[in-house]
Parts: sequence; structure tokens; C-alpha cells
Amino acid sequence: MNGKLLQKTISSSSEALSSDKARYLLIFLAGATAMVLHETFRFGLGLPGRQGLTLMAILIFVRCAAPYQFTATLAGSGGLVAAFIFRDNPTAATIVMMQGILLDLAYKQLSSSSITLWLLPIAAGLIHTVKPLFKLGLFLWAGVEAGAFRNGIWYPFITHFIFGATGGLIGFMAWRALKKKSQ
Repeated sequence: MNGKLLQKTISSSSEALSSDKARYLLIFLAGATAMVLHETFRFGLGLPGRQGLTLMAILIFVRCAAPYQFTATLAGSGGLVAAFIFRDNPTAATIVMMQGILLDLAYKQLSSSSITLWLLPIAAGLIHTVKPLFKLGLFLWAGVEAGAFRNGIWYPFITHFIFGATGGLIGFMAWRALKKKSQ
């Protein structure tokens, strides 16, 4: 075992981390982590949408940091798989996947300049309101009750927007800090 073997091993591992496959896996795992956090910290506080802080922070950070056009969708698919594995929750799986797709579409529209990119946290807030909209649709279509609507129909939409936008701002600012540091 001479120094050359060790250098080759270190070089091989750094090449593996910089490969597209490794990046795809990390993006997928970021989405799964967001869903695991969501499912782990599910307890009633009377604040619907509070999980948007972590979910949108992770999705926005990953979307901005990765160079791929489908990053949030890939992270959303990680959340989808985690939702089925850890809780067998098709509603949460569908919602996080929709949020990933919508976030990619919003990013594509807003990333044309750095000024419009600052609107991404607001878009994250709007995208996070997909969850109460989806649950309202389930209630109206199938009669499935959601506890989030016990304080009125607008309360969950407002809280989801606030938490989603705040989480989006956290993720966006974390990405900006990382970008500044690497320059």
C-alpha cells in the first residue's frame, strides 16, 4: 500500500461525489429528508402549514443550488417515496410531488434575472397553499374531512402561505449565502 493507492481512492471518491448520479441521489434524499421531518414532527399545534418552513426551505435551496431543470421534481419524488414508506400517506405523497413540479415551473419563469428570482419565496408560499387547496377538493369531492378547516376556510390558506413563503425565504437566503461564500 503506497501513497498512489491512497491518492487514487481519494480521487475516486471525490469524482463519485461530483458525478451526476451522486447529485441526483443527494437531491432525491433531500426530498425524502424533508418528508421524514414532516412526518416526524406531526403533532397538533393549531398552526396548519408550519411544516412548510422545513419543506419549502429544503426544496428552494435544492432547486436553486442544483443545475438541473427538474431538481424540485426529483426532490418531490424523494418525498413521495418517503411518504409511502414511512406513513403510507398517498395524500402527502401527491401533494409534495405537485409542489415539486410547480416549484420547478415557477423557478423556470423567475430565473431569467436575479431581480425576479427574489420572487421565488412568494412563489413558494403560493405553492405551499396547494396542500389546503388539495384537501379542500378532497372534502368537496369525497367528503374527506380535514382538521385544518375547523378555524374557517381562509385560515389554512393564510398560514400555509406565510409558512411556505418564510421557508422559501430561508432556503433562498441559505443558497445566496452559499453562492457568495463559494465566489
